[in-house]
Amino acid sequence: MKRTQQGMTIWGWLMVLGLIGFFSILTMKLLPIYMENMSVKKAVKIAASEPGADKSKVNQIYNKMSKQLYIDNVNSVKESDLDIALNEDGSKTLIVNYEVRVPIMFNVDAVVWFEEKRELGATE
Repeated sequence: MKRTQQGMTIWGWLMVLGLIGFFSILTMKLLPIYMENMSVKKAVKIAASEPGADKSKVNQIYNKMSKQLYIDNVNSVKESDLDIALNEDGSKTLIVNYEVRVPIMFNVDAVVWFEEKRELGATE
């Protein structure tokens, strides 16, 4: 007779498969949000580096960004999410602060917030 036990029970396997399934669902739900954020970063960079962007108002910058956001199919950013801050040295910074809420399962949501900053008129 063996004195040592080998292998996992069915409950152990169910626990492992449940965890793998949960993290797979979480990844499938959150990955598109982060991919969309990369498009927002690109749109902020393009809008902030245009000539004369430091003299533009929020709605003018949003109109420039909205074309790029439309091409990249980004629906999370609205004009109310944009702000222009005045720095101590007199330069201006474009700030895009938005959040995305995605349902995970039942009444559980994941809330992810992003803040993108870019100095207006700066070229990199």
